[in-house]
Amino acid sequence: MKKLAAFPRRLATFVIAAAGAGFLYAGGPSGKEAVSQAHAEDCAGAAKTADAVKDIAKGEVAAMTIAKKPEKLPDYAFTGPDGKPVALSAFKGKTVLLNVWATWCVPCRGEMPELDKLQAEEGSDKFQVVTVNIDTSRLERPKKFFEETGVKALTLYSDPKANIFFEMKQAGKALGLPVTVLVDPEGCQIGLMNGPANWHSADAKALVSKAVEAATLK
Repeated sequence: MKKLAAFPRRLATFVIAAAGAGFLYAGGPSGKEAVSQAHAEDCAGAAKTADAVKDIAKGEVAAMTIAKKPEKLPDYAFTGPDGKPVALSAFKGKTVLLNVWATWCVPCRGEMPELDKLQAEEGSDKFQVVTVNIDTSRLERPKKFFEETGVKALTLYSDPKANIFFEMKQAGKALGLPVTVLVDPEGCQIGLMNGPANWHSADAKALVSKAVEAATLK
């Protein structure tokens, strides 16, 4: 039990460390170029959405970096509240705000009620806030936290092995917690933010609304 209890502290060390060098593509330069070209083709629509929202990411969400060349995200895997496997691809067709968090992360705790309000007001068949908890011990904590803070609109997704965080870290996306990715309906990264934000602000809602509108029109 001591070893398990210590894991979050070791994870916290990774959280504040610099991001890794990123994924390596097989096949040398030609292989990397082929993958990049394929990603660019897959995310042609996302590029238009990114262009539409680049001037909207300001104020409370100014820390979100909008992709100049959106790329397809891995099909991140986690579990639903029923313990069954879920993947990012399950939300295909929706613009998604993917947020990775933990109960021992103070900034994460602060923004979770704001994300809940965003989902309650903006959630639809075209948009969803997907929060993935990565607590690795005392797995009852996230559910208790939701209950204590009145979070009701969010679904409690989890990854008790924290694989999603380490995948993001290795890809150079996650520098710490929380980390939030704005994803287009085809699974392409539109924007990336490390650190918390006021997700119930007018700035955040304007960003989400514009992203959904642009994705619908493309």
